[in-house]
Amino acid sequence: MQDFKPYNEYLTALCNELVIAKHRQLVIVQGSETWCHQFANQLALKNTYVFSSNSLLANSEFPKHAHQILGQEFQHAIFDGFSGLYADKLAALAGTVKAGGILILLLPDDNNWQDPALTSITSYGEEIKHSFFNQRFFAKLKLQPHYFTEHSLPTYQSISPATAEINYQQQQACVEQIIKTATGRANRPFVISADRGRGKSAALGLAAANLQDKKILICATQAKAVQTSFKHLASELGITKEQNCKQLANLSYIAPDTLLHEKPDCDLLFVDEAAAIPVPMLLQILKSYPRIVFASTMVGYEGNGRGYTLRFLHYLRSQFKSLKTITLDEPVRFAKHDPLENSLRKLLLLDAKYPGTQSSEPFQFANISKEQLVDDEQLLSQIMALLALAHYQTTVNDLRQLLDAPELQLSICKQENALKAVCLVAVEGGLTAKIAEQVKIGKRRPHGHLMAQTITQLSQSTEDLCKRSARVVRIAVAPECHQQGIGSALLNYCEKQLDNCDYFGASFGANASLVKFWQSNGFKVIKLGFSYDKATAEHSALVIKPLTRQAKHSATQLIGEFKHDFSLQLLGHFSHLPWQLIAELLPHFPQSKCPTVLLSRAERLINSEFSLFNAQPLLWQLIWHTPISLNLLNQDTKFILIRLILQQSCTDHFISEANLSGKKELNTQFKAAVQGWYAHFKLLNNIDN
Repeated sequence: MQDFKPYNEYLTALCNELVIAKHRQLVIVQGSETWCHQFANQLALKNTYVFSSNSLLANSEFPKHAHQILGQEFQHAIFDGFSGLYADKLAALAGTVKAGGILILLLPDDNNWQDPALTSITSYGEEIKHSFFNQRFFAKLKLQPHYFTEHSLPTYQSISPATAEINYQQQQACVEQIIKTATGRANRPFVISADRGRGKSAALGLAAANLQDKKILICATQAKAVQTSFKHLASELGITKEQNCKQLANLSYIAPDTLLHEKPDCDLLFVDEAAAIPVPMLLQILKSYPRIVFASTMVGYEGNGRGYTLRFLHYLRSQFKSLKTITLDEPVRFAKHDPLENSLRKLLLLDAKYPGTQSSEPFQFANISKEQLVDDEQLLSQIMALLALAHYQTTVNDLRQLLDAPELQLSICKQENALKAVCLVAVEGGLTAKIAEQVKIGKRRPHGHLMAQTITQLSQSTEDLCKRSARVVRIAVAPECHQQGIGSALLNYCEKQLDNCDYFGASFGANASLVKFWQSNGFKVIKLGFSYDKATAEHSALVIKPLTRQAKHSATQLIGEFKHDFSLQLLGHFSHLPWQLIAELLPHFPQSKCPTVLLSRAERLINSEFSLFNAQPLLWQLIWHTPISLNLLNQDTKFILIRLILQQSCTDHFISEANLSGKKELNTQFKAAVQGWYAHFKLLNNIDN
């Protein structure tokens, strides 16, 4: 058995210097799996978290999700790369390491090694023959100073650390503002944003210790994630904390779903790692509690991070003029310029920034291969930054998808050397008739092929899974280039690159502006999901654009079926759908010839003293025969007819929503809306005066 004493001596010397410097360090250990695991098992490091699926590694854990790692602290950590190079879990684990600690990354030295993590990003029927993510990752790791192999140990070079000073002023200001939130006026939420290691969770615990007369709840997706807050509360009060504490002194842990179901009383609510909680839940929590502190780490591996920043924080700023916010950028768990943090940011492009620039040069469109991307670090960084800037759910794993997923095609728009837009398209389908039949009857749901499977289940035609289709996974346009038609031009360019595809489509959280964009580019909605998207709080829309004659015939059928179903669903499940979204959908639905008997009834109705309730059934039928008849109406008229006729809102709710004085004003406005609509309806149906 190999003598590991030199390795231990090296790490002991490194850790001694890191303690003085209050820094953390990445250590690479590369060799055979047996040797790497022997290395890990003989280490004399205390309080070490071991991430591995291999039971031969002592005290190993293999959490399914990255958020199960967040919020904890360990002196050291080991990440077993043989269990899979899961980028989100590696980033999360790095955040748990304390000052003076090391993160050891175990890696193979076999060029033919098959990374288990690759199966999580591969669509059914696809195979990753070469991982460009791992190619880039391994190349950058070789530049790390502490790189051990099975056959060699680098000469130790002292880092000559100076005793570091940690600045706690930001954290103290944060604690003081939390106390003001608890003791000052209600309905003034406080938002804490921080990079990892900036003392956010500690500040919650310290504030709780200063508010012992207040009952405080701390909400997070995992009890593990709030242990740092309990630890600092215990330390400040001089009391003992249990290992997986859920209640201590005046602070109690509660899960988000329990909080909303039971709605227990409290004087102050902490929502920690708020970016990991779906936006709709955050909005419900906000309505239920008048004194709230939202805290979250703003690196994207929490999952819904961008939904939180783009949607929820925007909502808070628009609704609460007295909103207080603070950004913690001074590290308190370790000193500035931490080597581990710097290494992970470069390896995983965690701090990629989009450099917005202006230019008058013409736009250029191009397809970019994975080989080109891995060789152009600047372009890769710009793409990741632009995707993170524009989308709700960008995570660290998206870097791996971009570089490795074989079904993904990347197209970009550049102006000189500056990236202006990016579009990721997944090619789906091409499955066997046997698999397609099983998908059709609901017995199989092979990984990936999301749009192709949905079309098959809607059409009940296995051909839609056997043939190829293309789905836009992401499209992002630089903020300075919005409203210039670049997104549409890039979509058009991507469509021209598609070979042998029957459909071009996309799925997204449906709102009026997005539906307008897709429909203006020739895409039609064929499905609206029944449940809310976790990050956007919107129903997911599926849009398609047929590219072949046969697909056009099938698409026409699917659009007609969606119109028929949707007309009835608006009276039930979709009765609270935003009217602006419905207004965008209506003009694109197919028209049908209105029966003469309905036209005659319409004339009699309009010329009589009609009321809302006796007009509703007839008007509902007339509008659905000619949905485009609402298109040229003003916004107020559309609002009235959609809410009262197509969704049949209860009158009391409508009066409140429209801010009307009562039923008399409602009847007056309703009749005016119907008269305005009928003028357009007559023209479209060739009805003479």
